[in-house]
Amino acid sequence: MNCYEQNVPPVREARLKVGDTFGGGVQELLTCCREGCLLQKNRSFWQAGSCMMNGAMMMAATVEKSAVVVHSPGGCAAQMHFLSFQTSKGMSRRGKPNVPVPWLSTNLTEADVIGGGEQKLRDTIRRADEAFRPEIIFVVNTCAPAIIGDDVEEVVRQARLEVSADVVSLHCPGFKSRVFASAYDMFYHGLLRGLALSPKAWTDYRPIDDNDPAAALKWQQYEYQKAHTVNVWNATSIGSDDEKEIERLLSALGLAVRFYAEYSSRDELRQVSEAALNVSMCDVHDDYILKFLEEKFGTPYVIAGMPVGFRHTREWLLAVARPLGLEKEANALADCEEKLAREAIAPFADIVRGKRVLMYGGAVRVGVEATVMAELGLEVLGIRTYHYDEGADEVFEDVKRVTPKSVVSISTQLFEMTHQVKTLKPDLVIAHNGTQGYMAKLGVVSVQLFDSDKAFFGYAGLYQILRRIAFEFKNTSYRDRLSRHIRLPYRQTYFEGDTFRYIKN
Repeated sequence: MNCYEQNVPPVREARLKVGDTFGGGVQELLTCCREGCLLQKNRSFWQAGSCMMNGAMMMAATVEKSAVVVHSPGGCAAQMHFLSFQTSKGMSRRGKPNVPVPWLSTNLTEADVIGGGEQKLRDTIRRADEAFRPEIIFVVNTCAPAIIGDDVEEVVRQARLEVSADVVSLHCPGFKSRVFASAYDMFYHGLLRGLALSPKAWTDYRPIDDNDPAAALKWQQYEYQKAHTVNVWNATSIGSDDEKEIERLLSALGLAVRFYAEYSSRDELRQVSEAALNVSMCDVHDDYILKFLEEKFGTPYVIAGMPVGFRHTREWLLAVARPLGLEKEANALADCEEKLAREAIAPFADIVRGKRVLMYGGAVRVGVEATVMAELGLEVLGIRTYHYDEGADEVFEDVKRVTPKSVVSISTQLFEMTHQVKTLKPDLVIAHNGTQGYMAKLGVVSVQLFDSDKAFFGYAGLYQILRRIAFEFKNTSYRDRLSRHIRLPYRQTYFEGDTFRYIKN
């Protein structure tokens, strides 16, 4: 039985060489990953952690006309307050109905944990179907019911016979994985097992009658359309402006572009099989579903880093164009776009050149962006990523070539981030969202690595991030004043030791 046939998919630790704890050089990281020792590293002290349930709910909340049932004690679902707002904004920016995602919690009590919560789950699924009439109900299985052994999959199987919505189970108890990215696999596993990912006759298309005199022409039109359609797989951190930039570039090659799976509907998801190529925009995010689609429908896929900066955008375009026989056109497009972009970024490139920078974010995103900054003349002091697996090896081979002296940290720990900023004293920090407040308290100029309201990918993304960096250097008074009046929750002696003192093998 392969992993796609199982009720519950394997976590990242079970299927990849992966780790969330490391501090050292780039070559040391690559060697450690290849030899399998990365997962063996641990810490003697943890300040914070992450829960893959959050990632699975984050993705589920974006699916159009869906409802989310969180099978948990009441507190686990609290994140949905924020996610509902975020999803509504994302829908609006994509021209879709601005409707907050409905969600319910089974609100397990102590008595439910002792006696089992399956009946509450059945009732809550029925309530979600009756009250909101969604097309899809996502059932999120969390820590408490996983520990007590509720048979969530059987409840979901029965519910599919009783409600009008498609019911999709997401098995994501946070204690099963230290790697947040396991959430992406859990979400995609739920989709591929709970939804039909191919079109329905007479619902999505009108079947071609081979006795029709125009049947041959209609088949040619169908084959041509499919041969010039690509599915591009997005993520919550990839905003609508990123999608527009990618669509602009691929449309220039004569390709029709569909974006999945976030901000898609059930009808749109049924079209997944109708494409010549599946394209990842994030190596960390998509390999699970793309391998399944190749196995199920024979659709080839491309996972080729991220289209950031001049070199990486050209390489990404060529990777997409190559299976479709469009390499010549992709090179010509990149030549034209680079000429325009170099003229546009010239005033900002002079401002950032020579600055010392720290990079914090997802492995592929931060690795690619680090090489872009180094090639623009910045000194990359360090790269911090939340987890690392073998899928990022190619990117970090490039990092080793472009900026070999950079310190690499794999960490979700705020105390290590603070230590690096205080001891390395960068001029600039380019960091994942959610860290800007910490940077301001430390008095350091910072910009967000990505922004779902602005472009990050392609030529527009390069222009926008350089413009934001230049703007931040113009006025640092707020950060300067704030850092003088904020007391950090660390003793000064902490900053006198090694950043990675709490890492152990």
